[in-house]
Amino acid sequence: MVNNVIKNQKLFQSQPNVALWKRHPRSKFLLYPFYACFAVSMGVSVWYTGRTILGIKDEKPASE
Repeated sequence: MVNNVIKNQKLFQSQPNVALWKRHPRSKFLLYPFYACFAVSMGVSVWYTGRTILGIKDEKPASE
């Protein structure tokens, strides 16, 4: 097993003005989908909370 401690230490300590969770090269592949899912879920929650407060209900399709 290869010991990558020194390599990782240099990687994470070389960028002092970047947040720790954004320093790894692969972090954008994890963070951006998370940010998108979080924004959508919060937006939908706020949207339907507002509709509930205003008393707006979804229209039901006309049954035959």
